[in-house]
Amino acid sequence: MISLVKTLKCPHCSVPISRELLQKSGTFKDFINRKPFPCPHCQESTQLPEGAETAVSAGIFVAVILAPLFHLWEVNGINPLYVFGAGCALVVFGMSSQKLIKVTSG
Repeated sequence: MISLVKTLKCPHCSVPISRELLQKSGTFKDFINRKPFPCPHCQESTQLPEGAETAVSAGIFVAVILAPLFHLWEVNGINPLYVFGAGCALVVFGMSSQKLIKVTSG
């Protein structure tokens, strides 16, 4: 999901790595599967970490699933708009904190 919205930079050379570039170099599948792959620019090993999309997934769950349920159930003391806002904030935080990491052999 992240590759569709945000272009991530290589931690070695700081050059953006786009989805199209990964597909041309044949490393897009490794990127999606969270396996180490060589940067198309500097050929250094980099990886998208396992927990990179946790906050985004949690935010989508809160905003899309929980907020409508709280509205439907009319839960006292919880405003569904605040729940939706919290979910949106989690998505924004998750998107802004995602980055590729350096992979060291050893």
